[in-house]
Amino acid sequence: MKLAALLLITVSLVIGVVGAVTAYLPPLSLPDEALVTDPPLTLNAPAGERDGKPIAPGGAALTPEVLAELRAAEVKRVRVREFSLARWPEWWLFVLGCVGLGVGAVIVRRENRRAMAAAGAARGGAGAGPEEALATLKREIERLRAELPGMGSEGERLAAIVERVGEQQRTTIPAFIAARPVLVSRLGLAGFARLMDSFAAAERQINRAWSAAADEVEAEAVASLERAVGLLGEAEGRLGGRV
Repeated sequence: MKLAALLLITVSLVIGVVGAVTAYLPPLSLPDEALVTDPPLTLNAPAGERDGKPIAPGGAALTPEVLAELRAAEVKRVRVREFSLARWPEWWLFVLGCVGLGVGAVIVRRENRRAMAAAGAARGGAGAGPEEALATLKREIERLRAELPGMGSEGERLAAIVERVGEQQRTTIPAFIAARPVLVSRLGLAGFARLMDSFAAAERQINRAWSAAADEVEAEAVASLERAVGLLGEAEGRLGGRV
């Protein structure tokens, strides 16, 4: 169904463009009262050709005399500067294209919602959801931060950060990111974007803590963990609709 909707959108876009480009190209088969106006229409491009020269140059007024010469030269259309629905026979193509785009967009959006809901249901039955993953990540980072001062040496503290943060990078963080369909279905794209702003910032601090610990820069590693805890709390608030 989604593939058919995307095809409908493509076809409708082509049809709409074809209709749109004729808006300023009235056919000379229209009656004189539609083409000879007061003030007269202004040509936006040269029209017709006689002896290698245009019959009517761009900027010329479309008078009855010019119109007669163009028709005698079998010119089918002219490009004018002024728009009028009465001089746009192909308006229905443009409208048809717009309708097709709207219908296609509705179908695609509906199918996306169904896919997100299905993914959410499957995820919900397969294991921990995003709330559990986020809560676990925050709890483990807080626990690590609280236990660091009681460790005997700098080397022990750095090793603990590398090991335990690395474990979260391999397990909990990917689990939360994998819950994207569930989160989008629940929060919408705008809510998901706000949530991920906080989570991505927290993830950067977690990664920074791991890198600093691996480089034996303890102060930066600890500071990064502290910042990560605050950002994870912010993410929890946005996930729960409190922020």
